[in-house]
Amino acid sequence: MKIKAFFTTSVLAALVASASSAQDAVSPDAAPTLRATLYVASGSARADGPFENDDPPFAIGIMAQAPDSRLIFGADLGREGTFLDSTWRQNEAVKQGTSVNLLVGANLLDAGAWKADAAALLGVRTASADCADSYLGYQCYADTPPSTEYEANFGALVTVTYSRMTLGIRATGESTQIVAGLRF
Repeated sequence: MKIKAFFTTSVLAALVASASSAQDAVSPDAAPTLRATLYVASGSARADGPFENDDPPFAIGIMAQAPDSRLIFGADLGREGTFLDSTWRQNEAVKQGTSVNLLVGANLLDAGAWKADAAALLGVRTASADCADSYLGYQCYADTPPSTEYEANFGALVTVTYSRMTLGIRATGESTQIVAGLRF
């Protein structure tokens, strides 16, 4: 888990550094461009049963705001919720699910260095994978793909930005996470 956090932080820092240097090269007379926020999130899972995953959830995502518009749109990829895996000769092994989400919202406040955004989050999350056991070492019998079920994932993302630093909260039906990111 520490390697994943280090890798995510390194990628985030590299992207922000390249975006920051690219923005510094733009002349002040240039037309307004898309404003984007790159963020990472981590927090606690909502799990209270024996067949529910309680690994710490995390997400990485991006939100963007078009120039001269209050519309916010974006996407994120998360590891949250419970995924029951019945492949590789397992029987409902409890693992962490993967969610893919879209964000749509609005800029609520734009007062100089201070900005506040809110977005609805809607996507899908892997819930289970099942197939007949293979006796030859494959994931499934006769190397067929498993039957995967998906569930809806919904929630909200609220952020407050001062200058370029963004903090906020990401809450879904599966987890609640603290968000940290950079706006560029």
